[in-house]
Amino acid sequence: MPPTSARLAYGYLRVLPGMGIDDVLRLQRDMASFAQENGFVLADVFVEAQWQQLKAWAEVVAHSRAKNVVHVVMPSPEHLHQIPVLAEIMKDEVEREIGGQLWLVEPLDETTASEQEAGRE
Repeated sequence: MPPTSARLAYGYLRVLPGMGIDDVLRLQRDMASFAQENGFVLADVFVEAQWQQLKAWAEVVAHSRAKNVVHVVMPSPEHLHQIPVLAEIMKDEVEREIGGQLWLVEPLDETTASEQEAGRE
């Protein structure tokens, strides 16, 4: 039986305020593990190092289109937007732009629920 080709995915993360290099490296490891658990090979991770810029995002979209990679992995919805409703809207827009699926290591619902739980304490 011939080997099946790996399903490639790109990773994207935004360096959020307060994140250090150790946080970025941990998130990259988390995305690689998530990709592997879901049958993907994380081909590259694009990091938006400057707050409120979209240079790395433009690169991941361009690479996705050029290489026909239709899966992008992100750590959590906050890497799209800090407001959950806007993060959901942006997720839909991202999927339209790449013609594929955006995978969140920490899904929108879990993030929102954990934030709500933290707020009750």
